[in-house]
Amino acid sequence: MYQAGIYCRVSIEEQNKEGEYSNSIHSQIQMARDYIAEQNDITEARVYADDGFSGSNFDRTEFRRMLADIELGTINMVIFKDVSRLGREHIDTNYYLGKYFPEKRIRVVSLLDNYDSMVSTYDELLEIKTLFNDMYLRDTSRKIKTTIQTKRSMGEYTPKQPPFGYIKSETVHNHLEVDSYAAEVVGRIYKMYRNGFGCSVICRVLNEDQIPCPAKYKKEVLKNGYAWDVGKGLWTPATVRGILKNPIYTGAVVIRKSNRPSYKLKYKKAIPLEEMELVPDAHEAIVSKEEFDQVQQIRQERRISYFDRNKEPHKYVGLLFCGKCKTAMRKRYLASHNGYDGYMCGFHQKMGKNYCELNHITFEKLDELVVFAINQQLKQMRTDLKNLETQIGQRKPEVDSKITRLQAKIERNTEYRKRAYEQLMDEILSKEEFLELKQMYENENRQYQKELEKLKQEEQKQQTAVNTTKVWLNNFSRGKLTVKQLTREVLEELINKIYVYPDQKIDIYFKFASENNSVDVTIQKDGVM
Repeated sequence: MYQAGIYCRVSIEEQNKEGEYSNSIHSQIQMARDYIAEQNDITEARVYADDGFSGSNFDRTEFRRMLADIELGTINMVIFKDVSRLGREHIDTNYYLGKYFPEKRIRVVSLLDNYDSMVSTYDELLEIKTLFNDMYLRDTSRKIKTTIQTKRSMGEYTPKQPPFGYIKSETVHNHLEVDSYAAEVVGRIYKMYRNGFGCSVICRVLNEDQIPCPAKYKKEVLKNGYAWDVGKGLWTPATVRGILKNPIYTGAVVIRKSNRPSYKLKYKKAIPLEEMELVPDAHEAIVSKEEFDQVQQIRQERRISYFDRNKEPHKYVGLLFCGKCKTAMRKRYLASHNGYDGYMCGFHQKMGKNYCELNHITFEKLDELVVFAINQQLKQMRTDLKNLETQIGQRKPEVDSKITRLQAKIERNTEYRKRAYEQLMDEILSKEEFLELKQMYENENRQYQKELEKLKQEEQKQQTAVNTTKVWLNNFSRGKLTVKQLTREVLEELINKIYVYPDQKIDIYFKFASENNSVDVTIQKDGVM
């Protein structure tokens, strides 16, 4: 007695097609049951239905369950409508029909192909049919790809889910419209990144402000059927990076983001941003092209490269340089310890002592020096902030008085000019006298206006320095930094470059500086603590 498993499959594309006979799951099951009803030695054991799965590969839930039941001996026969239901990929389909099922002694029946492995062997005709199925799959894949690219080249956004910041238009097919709330968040992310904040800090700020991440926002706020059921609904650096590098926010539609080596593979090779083909002005932009390009430049400068032989990134990569030859430091590998012990001048390591002297620092010593320098700088910034606020408070009455006097002078000259014009009309002044007075008042007002603008700019500059310093200190108000807290993210937020010298001294160029410094601050600390 045969215990038969009925296998059926339908792809998403086939669900909407009409033909001479239906490929629906129900139709396939009914055909198999009709066949079983006509036999005396076959009993239905189980139905395996892969609904909405492509035949291009065999990574399907129900197909895998059927194989597991075969291994367990639950079924010893497989029935399907035709070979294309088993799969359309030529090589793997032939493997299961010609090798796997025969080795497991599984009887196979393909109804429309009039094939029964108990009566006939797997022959060339079925192999040819699987080849045609493979060709059909390739042709379908090409047609779908061409259709999608054509729509995108016309400015249509074809993915089902719009990116965070947009919603699909209800009136224009495949057109994006700005979601005001989400767009404001996107704009805020770009602004914070341009102002020097890293992705981790941006995530922390957004999470503290209780702004839902894109997945949570789509499901719980927009309620657009987005299938999100994992995670805590928090922002992650990967989510922020995805927003920062997506040209969709400039109003463009991307025709292709990746290339697939073969229609049979799931693997896709991403196309670099600079090589993507874009359709500009397809919808309303959230950020300008200039802002987007500026962010990409910053991302390029912050990009982490690899320096050691094991291709392992370390927290100082891209920040640590030899103070002598300005070459990037490399992690030094010690075979005796079977690991790395610190950093060495990359030029010396590669070319030898004739090109640069031995310059080495251990992980522990470097962390110790960097933490000391950062704490000193943060301490100095707090002192400078207090002094600056005191200075602004002391100067404010004097500055306000100067501004008031200048505004009074401008108003007075404006009034004098008005009176001169009235005297011209009353023929008290000649035209030449009026023009001379008018020119004098206008020249004086221009000078007063320049002085006024200069005072306001100085006042604004000082206030901006105060606000910027407060922002930095608020983001790093964890008290005294410890070595344990010295992560890659902290280094990226605070430091531009670190130069290490053979005498165990370091120069650190910070991304922020006190008010008394117009350029990067250099902190130097002897190696002896």
